[in-house]
Amino acid sequence: MALWGKTDTNGNEPKFGAHHEAMDSSNFTIYGVDPTEVGVAATTAYAVAHGGWVGITTYTASDGRLRVKNEVIVATGSMTGDQADDAVFADS
Repeated sequence: MALWGKTDTNGNEPKFGAHHEAMDSSNFTIYGVDPTEVGVAATTAYAVAHGGWVGITTYTASDGRLRVKNEVIVATGSMTGDQADDAVFADS
């Protein structure tokens, strides 16, 4: 059994993802990001270095601004499918 899949669905995200997302209140979420979404997000707070499975942590800074930290968990340029994550990673 694979540790992750290439289709943007909950069942294909990296196996530790659901466990980590549920274990605390760190606002950590894993997204499946395809190459188009990487390009669209490039000028936003959610800009990422590479497509694939990306972990995003958000928080509000002391001055009230949204801060976003990201980490590419599994880099792949062949992500397919699309979950309802367009508020963060828009398709166009």
